Amino acid sequence: MRILLLSALLIQTLWGQSEPAHKCGFMMGGMQETQVTRAGERDIPQFDETLLNESIVSPAGHFRIHFTHSGTNAVEGPVSGTPPFVSEAAIAADSAYSVIVNDLGFLPPLPDEGIDGDELDIYIRNWNGTYYGMTYFGDSAPSITYLVVDNDYSESSYATSGLAALRVTIAHEFFHMVQLRYAHPFQPVSSNPYWYEISSTWMEEKCYPEIDDYHAYVADNFRQQNFPDLNDDSFGFSFSYGHCIFGQVLDAEFGTRNGKHIMLDIWENISGKEATDNLEDILSASPWNSSLTNVLGKYALYNVFTGSRAIPGLYYEDAALLPEIRVSEYDLPFIYPESFGFGLDNFEISFQKFNIPTLSDFYVSGENITDDQRVYLTYHSYEDGSSLKSAVGNHWLPCNNVSSQDYLIFPMVNGNREVGNSLSLNFEGGTLELDDEIQALWPNPGIPRVHPIQVSLMLETPGTYHVTVYDILGHSIFETSKFSPEGIRIIDLELPESTPSGLYILSITTKNGMMTRKFTVIR
Repeated sequence: MRILLLSALLIQTLWGQSEPAHKCGFMMGGMQETQVTRAGERDIPQFDETLLNESIVSPAGHFRIHFTHSGTNAVEGPVSGTPPFVSEAAIAADSAYSVIVNDLGFLPPLPDEGIDGDELDIYIRNWNGTYYGMTYFGDSAPSITYLVVDNDYSESSYATSGLAALRVTIAHEFFHMVQLRYAHPFQPVSSNPYWYEISSTWMEEKCYPEIDDYHAYVADNFRQQNFPDLNDDSFGFSFSYGHCIFGQVLDAEFGTRNGKHIMLDIWENISGKEATDNLEDILSASPWNSSLTNVLGKYALYNVFTGSRAIPGLYYEDAALLPEIRVSEYDLPFIYPESFGFGLDNFEISFQKFNIPTLSDFYVSGENITDDQRVYLTYHSYEDGSSLKSAVGNHWLPCNNVSSQDYLIFPMVNGNREVGNSLSLNFEGGTLELDDEIQALWPNPGIPRVHPIQVSLMLETPGTYHVTVYDILGHSIFETSKFSPEGIRIIDLELPESTPSGLYILSITTKNGMMTRKFTVIR
């Protein structure tokens, strides 16, 4: 038996319309039987595929595109020959195949045993603004698959129209066909479909970075009062489309190592596993050497720097075009100390904004931040723009000359999927009790090409400090010296671009003695 699992994935009021088109008909709850009657024939549910009485083979020979010149499913064009829309569909399919199979190394979809020809099948029908596309598949994986796309994408319910919508839809749905080579979305658990939609919507941007259909779905996630969990299954996994930018974080932070892309590694190991467990397993293993908590922390951080807070060349490539995340707002007091407590539910990401009452200097530290949590301090200056100051932990971070036109945002992540946690941010003005101390070194492990490794150094008295980084053999690879007044300084370890992965020793010498700290570099 072959089954169709449809997904409405309706995003209410996504474009201010009463009935927006469903992004993908992949995972709607109900099942409908789709039978193969005999070799060379296919029974598409709720549609007479015999109406599509013409077909062409794509230039690379991978796909057969089925269409018609007549009736409600007609593709606009000359009364004879191949309409341009059909030719473009064939080109888009070959292009998606080239990126996904040839460039990224994924297995191609299973051959379909000669049904409607030897090629992979794409059917063009009139979805009439209800769906962008639909992937059909069987009741187990690996599965024979085929897909159905719209005949013009002219209805106002589509966020992107015409050929642009056709291209990203084929990229999205073809990746669903590829996914069914590896695993079934409802096996072993019914909560896995979120990862199928995150991945396929990410693939749209990978194949067509100039088409930004996904922006509408990011906007829907960003305007939620509570930012949706990565694996949120509300409204039929509708938030998964907007979480496609989590895939962009994976791509930017890890990309390809040892000849394999991070997304391919995830999909090669997903069969028989819960998708979020699989993410944790893959990210923790070599060559990625990270954790799901770390990557969720980066995801939250990337989401701060969008819209007017975008930093050219950092974080999302489309950051300036994306909306700004919804935040909870607080006002800092005129008089310190002050503490603010926050409860983070399991697997929660939240964003806390602090407004500044007047020009001031102060310090901030975190309390009860566990290994499963990540908190960052981002500073947004009226004059100098936005920047990341540091990860927040049980150490003091200085905020100097902060004006009432400036503000702080603290993205917070609880990577624990079972237990919530309460933490606090502590603010202190005036003076601190000082000592010579390496307060923090982060990120550790560090990826210098992504973010410089930074040291938070507290100095008890004014003087010159000397910084040296040694490799495991005792060779110096970085040195710097600088005079500094007492207080807290953030030092960038500007390691050479050729620095290999491995363990390193940081040594800092002041007039009061020497301090050391170990850290790891990942390339």
